[in-house]
Amino acid sequence: MIILTVTLRWQEGLYFEGHSGSGHSVLLEAGAAVGGQGRGVLPGEMLLMALGGCTAMDIVSLLQKFKTPPTSLSVELNGSKRTEHPKSFETITAIYRIEGEIPAELAWKAVDSSYKKYSVVANSLRSQIIYHVILNQVDLLK
Repeated sequence: MIILTVTLRWQEGLYFEGHSGSGHSVLLEAGAAVGGQGRGVLPGEMLLMALGGCTAMDIVSLLQKFKTPPTSLSVELNGSKRTEHPKSFETITAIYRIEGEIPAELAWKAVDSSYKKYSVVANSLRSQIIYHVILNQVDLLK
C-alpha cells in the first residue's frame, strides 16, 4: 500500500495553505460569494485539476508505451455542481485534445484505460472516505 499525505493549514478567513508530502505548496480559498478574496484556487477547481492531471499523465504514459507518443496534449474540464448542499459535482466533462501520429483506437484506449483502470483520482471519486476529529487534542471517535 502507498500512502500519500497532504496538510492544509488555515491562514485566515476561508484561506488555506496546502502542503504536499512531496514538498510542494498550493493556496486554496473559498469563492467570493462565501467570503473568499481571490487569493487561491477553489477546492472544486483543485479536484478538477487533479482529475485532469492524473488522467493526462496516464494518457501520455500509455501512448508512449503504445509507441505513439503525442506531440501535444491538453485537457479542459468542466464540472456541473448541484445548487443545494451537498454541492457535489453532478457531472464532469473532460475534453482531451491530443495531437500526433496516433491511431484513433489507441487514443481512445489510452483515455478509456485511464478512467477504468489507472487514474487514482478518477477511481478515488468512488472511494470510501474515513474521517475522524481531534478537538483540543482529544480524539472524538464515533
